[in-house]
Parts: sequence; structure tokens; C-alpha cells
Amino acid sequence: MHRTTRIKITELNPHLMCALCGGYFIDATTIVECLHSFCKTCIVGYLETNKYCPMCDVQVHKTRPLLSIRSDKTLQDIVYKLVPGLFKDEMKRRRDFYAANPTADTANGSNEDRGEVQEEEKRIIADDEIISLSIEFHEGTRNEKKLHESRESDKEKGNNKRFLRCPAAMTVMHLAKFLRSKMDIPSNYRIEVLYEDEPLKDYYTLMDIAYIYTWRRSTLQVRPAAVLLLDSGGVGNKPVSQKVMDSLGSSEERLARGWCGGLHSC
Repeated sequence: MHRTTRIKITELNPHLMCALCGGYFIDATTIVECLHSFCKTCIVGYLETNKYCPMCDVQVHKTRPLLSIRSDKTLQDIVYKLVPGLFKDEMKRRRDFYAANPTADTANGSNEDRGEVQEEEKRIIADDEIISLSIEFHEGTRNEKKLHESRESDKEKGNNKRFLRCPAAMTVMHLAKFLRSKMDIPSNYRIEVLYEDEPLKDYYTLMDIAYIYTWRRSTLQVRPAAVLLLDSGGVGNKPVSQKVMDSLGSSEERLARGWCGGLHSC
């Protein structure tokens, strides 16, 4: 069975840091010939006096090395998402620079170049950011139509939903433990949290899920998350019986106890 392991950011550092300045990539730029990457200012300054890659000595270009480098937006987005606070600090540094140098030419620069892009626009999520979370029971295929009708009704009700405010670093495992305690779920039932009918890994954080399913910071509701209870007793795992569901209360009672549909960040 394939096992997924989590790794520390320090193990990824060799792939996220510039060999010229020793810091995390800023405006990551890649040499076309060998695909080694550096900060833009670092590699541009280096190639003013050199025509070879500083890591592998491959010739970048015979006469105009700057023609053989490309901005790597994908790599830069990965760095910003993996390194907490880097994007925010870099945007502040750029704003401070232009505030101290009002005569600097910014006509051809983008908003990001000027430091005028917020984390919300870039979809960068901090570990301590608060995400509003609401969940509902996964009723199974038999009740999908009823569930859909219930969701439509919920949309009409608008503000009837309750949300649990959680830090983005909260894991699915912690959420399941909270639900077990909150709902008095017997220990012989396993809690499985699903999103778009896909079971979520215990080690996923809300931040991980936000990146995987491309949540956006808005009050626009996305597809609800659901909780499935599996009977751990006997052979295999089976969804809980209707009797158990009834014992946990009706839809209205579950709503009153904090169970509701929808899942989004604020």
C-alpha cells in the first residue's frame, strides 16, 4: 500500500533557494539551457560579467546571455506558498522602496513589482489565517436528491448557517476529533471527512485543502464538505445505519448543534 509522508520545508530548501544569494527565490528566473533557477536580480547581475551558469558552467549564450533566461512564475508561486510570510514581507519591502524613492520608474512595472498586490489576490494563505468551516452529514446516494433540495433551501435561507472558525493549519485529524467530542460519536465508528465526495487525508490541513481545491477568499460558497461515519465493528467498514443517524438527531437538531452545509474561507 502506498504511504504518503510529510516532509519538512528544510528538506525542500535546496530547490527553493538561490545559489547566488542564499535566500529564497524572489522573482524566480530560470536559465533555458540548463534549467537552473535564481533570483532575477541575482542572475541578471551575475550575467553582466559572465556567460556561464554559476552552478553547472554550461554556456548560457555566446554574446547575449540575458536572452536565455526566463521568468518562472510557477516556481515563484510554489515558493510563496511554501514559505510562511515571504510574500507579505517582499510586498512590504517593495512598497517601502518606492515610498523612499518616489522618482523611481514604475511605469512599466506591474502591481506586484510595486508591492501593491495583497495576499488575498495572490491566494497566499498564512498558517494562522482563520477559515470559516461548516459541514454536513454525508447521507449517501439514496438521499442525494433530498440533499440537493436541502442545499437549495439553505441557499434561500442565507444566514441560517453556522460556521466553525478554524486556523488554516488545523488538520482533518483534529477536525475529526473535535466532531467526535462535539457529537458524542461512539468510538466504534470511524469519522471520515469528505470534500466533493473525495475522502480527505488525516494529515491535510485546511490550507492544503484550500490549495488543492482552489478555494478563493470570498463569501461565495463552494461545494459543501461532508462527514461520513463508518462502522468499524465486524468485517470491513460500513456506513452507519439510519438508526444511528436518528440517534444523532434530525437535520434541524444537527443544525442547532453546529452541523450545516457549505465550506469556504473568509
